[in-house]
Amino acid sequence: MKVTIIIPNYNGKHFMEPCLASLNEQTCRDFKILIVDNASTDGSLEYMEVLALDSNYGFSRAVNEGIRHADTPYVILLNNDTTVDSRYVEEMIRAIEVSDRIFSVSSKMIQMYHPDLIDSAGDLYT
Repeated sequence: MKVTIIIPNYNGKHFMEPCLASLNEQTCRDFKILIVDNASTDGSLEYMEVLALDSNYGFSRAVNEGIRHADTPYVILLNNDTTVDSRYVEEMIRAIEVSDRIFSVSSKMIQMYHPDLIDSAGDLYT
């Protein structure tokens, strides 16, 4: 495996089906998914296999715990309330492997319910 996709979750069971479905459609299958759960009470733990934390520590602690458990060369952090293009993993790997000097890459984010508004590294265009 080349990539671990870490998805932090807190009471986000209702987000997980579309998120996981979009990952299931990837052109590059060289990844595994690690969901890190912040002590959800919405049935998330019963719905999917997760790395379960004993409390809600928030996004940063959840992803750091996931990174500690990753055993792949690359890690992708993905919010549970997102869906990704079918070439997402393929393009993230392609971008980071352009040069050994590249440490990190990021994708362009398009608002799911307002695709005409593009959020590019914090800039919102209307």
